[in-house]
Amino acid sequence: MFGAWVLRRPAFFILPSIVILVALLMSASSSALSLLSLPQVLTKIKTFLPVSYFNTIITTTSTATPISSTTKVLQPPKMPKAPVYFFSHGGPDIQYNTTHPVYPVLQSIGREITQKVKPSAVVVFSAHWQPENVGPDEIHVNNAEKTDLIYDFYGFPPHFYKATFPSTGSPSLASHILSLLSSSGIRARGLPRGLDHGVFSGFNVAFPPKSNPLTVPLVQVSLFNSENPLSHFKLGDAVRSLRDQNVVIICTGMTVHNLRDMRLAFGRPEPMPYSVSFDNALKEAVEQPEPEKRREEMVEVLKRPDARQAHPWMDHLMPLYIAAGAAGEDKGKQTWTMHEASFAWAQYRFGDLPEESK
Repeated sequence: MFGAWVLRRPAFFILPSIVILVALLMSASSSALSLLSLPQVLTKIKTFLPVSYFNTIITTTSTATPISSTTKVLQPPKMPKAPVYFFSHGGPDIQYNTTHPVYPVLQSIGREITQKVKPSAVVVFSAHWQPENVGPDEIHVNNAEKTDLIYDFYGFPPHFYKATFPSTGSPSLASHILSLLSSSGIRARGLPRGLDHGVFSGFNVAFPPKSNPLTVPLVQVSLFNSENPLSHFKLGDAVRSLRDQNVVIICTGMTVHNLRDMRLAFGRPEPMPYSVSFDNALKEAVEQPEPEKRREEMVEVLKRPDARQAHPWMDHLMPLYIAAGAAGEDKGKQTWTMHEASFAWAQYRFGDLPEESK
């Protein structure tokens, strides 16, 4: 009866038997055994095992491909790092203003992200989230899976306050971001928060739900409540490793943003002089090929006489510094710009698209 049970259950018998028998052979004559090949060892074991079991072992071992010194072990191709983007997002009207020149530009960038980069998730930094009632050194991370939108504007038509943008957050990704920030010495905490118009207005153009939906998790992270460019470089650097998991980092703001001059400027046939001069100087700094030189010149550009004209408050410019920090060694490229009234609409990408990577 015991023999029949063993024959019906080879997994409980054959492997322990082989281990025991090989051990006995080795203990009997380790020097002699060292001269034997695996088939010779199996021949010695054959006398102890049923023929069917032995034939199974021989078949398995003889069909395996040996690895020699000349055998090439194929490694999976290394996934290129996801690019980093800076969107000049405009106001809450941009999602309805289909004739504005930036509209097809944002649509094209959105298709580039969904169809070429194909991210595993998106992390967004918006100019419209600087934590209030906290110090200038604290970052907040939206850790909710589902949240509403924040209509953080006033004086617009009623339908502006009915805008929607479907998205799903990721508590696990938010937790990972908090860990990265902590490891970089940045004080941060998670909390649920809706998406502000710095996200959903431009994203409704870049990722229209009907024609180019964003179907991956979306997590928003705040800026510092400060105008310190080095702090925002550090913030971008802290989350740079997300790109290795094909997470796209999008930073939204404007390269020139002066609401104070808007009414005066929109009556002029030409843009305000600082819209042109500062945007051009910023491009030169961002496109510096050496990362350290880029950092230095991006800091220096804030000391220009036209810098405070271009940005009475630097909240819309700091996301570009986050993007440059997240870029690391990768070069920045201005992909499009336009000077309009007291604004500039430059769009930037840092890093290569997948098909451009070597």
